[in-house]
Amino acid sequence: MKKRKTTFRIGLVVLILLIVFWAVNNFCIKVEKTTLLSEKITSPVRIVLVSDLHSSSFGKDNGILKNLIKQQKPDLIFVLGDMYSRFEAERPDKAVEFTTALSSFAPVYFVSGDHDYQQNYFKALEEGGVNVLNFEKSDITVNGNELSIYGIRSEWFSPTFSLNNAFDPADEERLNILLAHCPYMEKFSSFESLDFVFSGDTHGGMIRLPFLGPVYYNGSILPKITYNGKMYDKGLYNADGTQLFVTSGVGNYPLPVRFNNRPEIVVIDLLPDK
Repeated sequence: MKKRKTTFRIGLVVLILLIVFWAVNNFCIKVEKTTLLSEKITSPVRIVLVSDLHSSSFGKDNGILKNLIKQQKPDLIFVLGDMYSRFEAERPDKAVEFTTALSSFAPVYFVSGDHDYQQNYFKALEEGGVNVLNFEKSDITVNGNELSIYGIRSEWFSPTFSLNNAFDPADEERLNILLAHCPYMEKFSSFESLDFVFSGDTHGGMIRLPFLGPVYYNGSILPKITYNGKMYDKGLYNADGTQLFVTSGVGNYPLPVRFNNRPEIVVIDLLPDK
């Protein structure tokens, strides 16, 4: 009898620990901070990246997530798509409310993912003060720095796709940033004078194994998401001189099965490279 009680207690403790571990991995947001240097700026610029919410909730009306973003005191907020999921296409109100609320903290620039692509959704965002970039460029001045923000919608890129067909040549004197939901660097690399690319979509593979990386992405098991032989499933990468940052996002789509890969917002501090 004592042995059975001991076994039961051990099993209960293990179960509780597993539940806590699961909850932390899926519902405790972390702030991922990265510093990037550029000779094209003269003063610091702080950017917050938010991606792949998929209508997940972090507190009432996503208050926890909003407050966490506000606390970072960003100069710019980049929202990188998939803020709701396809089955919610007729009722994106939660995504609209969350994204437009961010505009009270800093200017918000949005690009769509493969889930949130409806025109009425884009219109609601714009009416709420969000800058929606659908193959568009915005030239802005932030803290005395001249920036060009390029944004493209998510799509399956054709073999002949090129940013050079969508935009005029970039001004190499300005800091040029591309916002793209999918991090397909092989489709972006020919666009000269591109300094930074910020993307989401991968969810970091949701489940990440030590040494092996993501378990699943875009229909593939243990995928090799690479550019010139280097993995770019999550984090910061140098792609032929262009800095790419891929965030694993904040949502839990299609199920809350994150492992070794907590939900995150990303704080990018752009600093002068003197």
